[in-house]
Amino acid sequence: MFITQVQNTDRPNKKWEVLYDSRTLTIRNNRRFRLNQGFFTMGSCFAEEIRKALTAYNVSCFPEYNKINLDPSRMRIDTLPEREHMNYYNTFSIRQEIERAAGLWKQDKHDIWELKNRDIENSRVVNGEGSVFQDPYRRLVFGRTEDDLWDALDQINVVIKDGLKTADVCVMTLGMTEVFKKKNNGLVCNQVPVYGGGSGLRETYFYASNYEENLNNMRTALRLLKQLNEKVEVVLTVSPVPLHRSFNENDIFVNNMESKATLRAVAAQICREFDWVHYFPSFEIVWGIGAAAYKESDMLHVKEDIVSNIMGLFLSSHCVLDQQAEGNGQAQTA
Repeated sequence: MFITQVQNTDRPNKKWEVLYDSRTLTIRNNRRFRLNQGFFTMGSCFAEEIRKALTAYNVSCFPEYNKINLDPSRMRIDTLPEREHMNYYNTFSIRQEIERAAGLWKQDKHDIWELKNRDIENSRVVNGEGSVFQDPYRRLVFGRTEDDLWDALDQINVVIKDGLKTADVCVMTLGMTEVFKKKNNGLVCNQVPVYGGGSGLRETYFYASNYEENLNNMRTALRLLKQLNEKVEVVLTVSPVPLHRSFNENDIFVNNMESKATLRAVAAQICREFDWVHYFPSFEIVWGIGAAAYKESDMLHVKEDIVSNIMGLFLSSHCVLDQQAEGNGQAQTA
């Protein structure tokens, strides 16, 4: 363990020897948000953690998934309603979602996948005698019939577009650079083939995206977002959760490092180009702590107490809280 505590400050560490002696990672105070504002969270599972922390403070969070009429006998929408979150693992999916909201592309009614010998029970895809239908572009979205699927997709479209146009702050967590593209149109899927009992094995191919592509995705997405919502500001984070599996040629540790380093470089460049985009170092906090930050059962998911501390640091460094909360600008990580 290298980092033992994280502290909000107006004077961040500038020398390695100071960091080494104190074992303290410093986060620059940037309290520009208030908890009476609306927050839109989007990205990998760390965006979900930020939403949960904000919800605990009774902050208005978007998308308003509770407005979706989810019939568990007819459809599955990611892990709703148990978890108020839909995963968007890569910058391609984020860009496509915002392009859809901006009206730049509309999904064709036939641009869906049919899975034979399947059924839906209690929002789960199970073996059956008929077929179910899957959306290629969103994670784990299924309908018992084509009309059921499009009912789900139309509702998702509404809450996402409304949220993007309404929110004061959009928190985006970047997860990975390894993607799967559809063979027929080059668009990116939001899950690996056959994930969660879905399709995609024959319809997609693996693609290792590069820095320029991910940077261009974020530039395009953010410019469109600003057109949709002139007042919005963005907080970027890189997910500290490593790749569960890699499809590239090297060892997963090497591929994971490439993926995270690429996204971290993208986030840095975006923050230089857009003065309304801000970076929060959740990735650096967890990696500074090291193995002790992860659950020993899989070394993949971050421990609940570490996540709680990180979210507290986010709130105290980026949000104007009450006097007592503002004073809580330091968190132990060990």
